[in-house]
Amino acid sequence: MEIRHLRYFIAVAELRNFTKAAEASFVAQSALSQQISRLEHELGAPLFVRGKRGAQLTPAGELLLPHARRLVADEAWARAEMRSYLGLEKGRLTIGLIQTSASGVDVVGAIGEFCQRHPGIELRIVDQTTAEMVEGVRRGPLDLAVVGIGPDELPDGLEGRQLAVDPLVGVTSAELADGLAGPVSVADLLGRGRLIQFAAGTGIRKHVDAAVRRAGLEVSSTFELTQASDLSVFAALGLGVTIVPRTLATTSVAQLAEAGHRCVVLGLTDPLAVHPVTVVFEPSRLSVSAQEFVDLLTATAKNKKKRSLSAITYVGPIDDRVPDWWCKQGPRGDPTSTTNWGTNEHRTAHQAGCQAAGLRLAA
Repeated sequence: MEIRHLRYFIAVAELRNFTKAAEASFVAQSALSQQISRLEHELGAPLFVRGKRGAQLTPAGELLLPHARRLVADEAWARAEMRSYLGLEKGRLTIGLIQTSASGVDVVGAIGEFCQRHPGIELRIVDQTTAEMVEGVRRGPLDLAVVGIGPDELPDGLEGRQLAVDPLVGVTSAELADGLAGPVSVADLLGRGRLIQFAAGTGIRKHVDAAVRRAGLEVSSTFELTQASDLSVFAALGLGVTIVPRTLATTSVAQLAEAGHRCVVLGLTDPLAVHPVTVVFEPSRLSVSAQEFVDLLTATAKNKKKRSLSAITYVGPIDDRVPDWWCKQGPRGDPTSTTNWGTNEHRTAHQAGCQAAGLRLAA
């Protein structure tokens, strides 16, 4: 069994078409078909059924596919490591990232520092949902990923280091929030409007759905967005309510204030409503460069001076009371925030964040 045969097999399985697979593999179709036939003969079972709907995997093909992907990924990793060892090149690192606005850790800063330390390593960034990236690490295309679930939610064979835990908060317009004083229950929040949801498969969606189920509710949302930063914008426009990590809510405030939109951020009474951020990897396949990045990312998460602005200001112990936050346009067009504070510490932290973001606190 040769690696190139497995590459051809994977191409046909993914494209479900021999012609397209041959084009993607830069070989003649006749040559690809011949190699697939040799692989079938060697394994003693047909791998594809050819028909009008294209090439469909047989049960034997379905069984082989995950193993083939793993072998191809391991072969590429082994070659990269050997080239690094021999000094021919320093290697390649493929990292999956959740949308950084939803993360309480300065992942972008960690990437910048890593590139400065190791300029010879080719870095590739992949932006997918948490579910897709966890599967990518498990199958092999990704060396590691920063995802929106906790280490205890990972499948067998994968490990993770938790980088942050961010409380979930409610965001809505001032009109829909009229009369509400936080912290509020999920049920009371959803009673003010339809739920604006993040895309299925994301960590945020998973934990928001869990909070909704704990409230004994079922929601079918007509708004499902793929950009995390759009959730608060849609809510501020009065199109419904949303539930997002506190970091994401606060990073949206300056943008909303500049656009003249008023919004309300409300703490939730559900203590389990949180958004964890974890770096996930497979220990047996963790290269030297991947281990270096994991260590750097972990150090960044622990070092508050290296956290992002939003993380420094807003991500604290999850048992802290999350204050209600009103954001509106000031009389001269300057952003003003009006807040019902639970503690003086909240006000002090918030003042620092507002000053850095160009906001001021109402007297």
